[in-house]
Amino acid sequence: MPSFKLVMGKGSAEETLFPVGPKGLVIGRSPDVDIVLKDQLVSRRHAWIHFDGSHLTIEDLGSRNGVLVNGARVFRGILRAEDDLVVGDTHFAIESGKGLSDSSSMISFENAGTLFQNILQKEGTGRLGVLYKAAQLLGSVFDLDDLLNQILRLIFDALPVKRGFILTLSPDSPEPVVRARLLTGAADDLPLSKTLIQHVFMSKSAVLTRDAQADERFDASASILGHAIRAAMCAPLCGREAIVGAIYVDPGNQAANFTPEDLELLTAIARVVGVAVENARLYKENVERERLAAIGEATAGVGHCVKNILTGVKGGEQFIDNALDQKDLKWLERGWPILRRSIERIETLVLNLLTFSRDRQPQIMPTDLNGLIEEVIEVLRHRAETAKVVFDFQRGDIGIVHVDGREIYRVLLNLLTNAVDACEENGGTITVTTYREPSGCYVEVSDTGAGIPPEIMPKLSQAFVSTKGSRGTGLGLACSYKIVREHGGDITCESEVGRGTTFTVCLPAATLVMTPKAKVTE
Repeated sequence: MPSFKLVMGKGSAEETLFPVGPKGLVIGRSPDVDIVLKDQLVSRRHAWIHFDGSHLTIEDLGSRNGVLVNGARVFRGILRAEDDLVVGDTHFAIESGKGLSDSSSMISFENAGTLFQNILQKEGTGRLGVLYKAAQLLGSVFDLDDLLNQILRLIFDALPVKRGFILTLSPDSPEPVVRARLLTGAADDLPLSKTLIQHVFMSKSAVLTRDAQADERFDASASILGHAIRAAMCAPLCGREAIVGAIYVDPGNQAANFTPEDLELLTAIARVVGVAVENARLYKENVERERLAAIGEATAGVGHCVKNILTGVKGGEQFIDNALDQKDLKWLERGWPILRRSIERIETLVLNLLTFSRDRQPQIMPTDLNGLIEEVIEVLRHRAETAKVVFDFQRGDIGIVHVDGREIYRVLLNLLTNAVDACEENGGTITVTTYREPSGCYVEVSDTGAGIPPEIMPKLSQAFVSTKGSRGTGLGLACSYKIVREHGGDITCESEVGRGTTFTVCLPAATLVMTPKAKVTE
């Protein structure tokens, strides 16, 4: 197959080369074509340049303003070297090239996978060990930038190169981004051959040039001529279906006789790295989707909670308005408790949101856990009596524990409040039991209330999961789990619908403070 390239802006500082590969080039305004022209005179898919047998052919794809070849409009015709092609306001020069079909200097995208398998099946060549080391890096280095830099070091050990770059492509930008680089010796100040990299992206093929000075693919590259770059290799990072980047290496301004085997090894490594780059991109996209989904769920949950609280605020407001209008304190006596409970719920919601949204280190101090439980029971006693709920505190000999007393108080308040709510409809008994074992300190909160449906049980530690309907935020229990786990412990639950629920708080052995035994005298 003959070799041709399109040169856009020939002779200018913005000169760009587009090699014509086996599948040809589509020119248009659409972002998914091969040559994108941001020109209103250009249709989304304007023209297709491809090989028809041995001839380079241009075909108008039904564009609005047509295609000009040497000043004449054509719908389908043959392109030759030195022809002038005009699409919209953009001029392209057609140039022939050499060496593009030379199998010793080019490996196609389709052959890269086969090449990789062939190297794996051939032992004793030395290249297999390099691939094994690359595979080991993929399994042990999880930061992508660190992985790419280590891959470059591996290439430097295996090939006669002085400079290396790994570039990745982004869906958001047409320009590749340098993600890793390695430079040694006098090669530090030499340029990166964008011409060669662009050819690799366009042709989807790995390329080796032994003398860039004489290679027609670099005729217009002043950087290569000016800095006397001779040999270079560039291989595409092949994902499962597309090119995601490239590896570029050269010996700087030193002589190097790259071989076809060197290009094969670079291509095989690029195949491995391409899958890693693609996986990293997919992982990042999945994390972003999950993050957005979590934000949406949290926003909906908080909005639902605030809406329920505002209902109480509005109800209390109406009573207070009546009291002011009628100068009657009886309305105030009815409205203020409603408003006060709503303010308390807002305060609880904000505290729970702060607890759930950030990690914190517990402020550990010696704490009387039994004393905390007595305080919580006393706070809830009036509400429990109103709901005909009885507390039964079976106080164990647990001594002093090392915990964040303020946070554990919130855990106990959440658990006992939930227990009162569970028994509110028919009354009942709440039994609180404390005891210690070698594994740690335990607090059991058992109620004889409604119980928890089986489908809710696995979700108890998740935010915005509640069995209380509009009365609950679904954050209290989630925060309780989080606080206890920050202490190194956990909460377990057993429940039976219609018979009651038992929550067990386990604080690890590290929280225990051993009580000195009394000295026995005879």
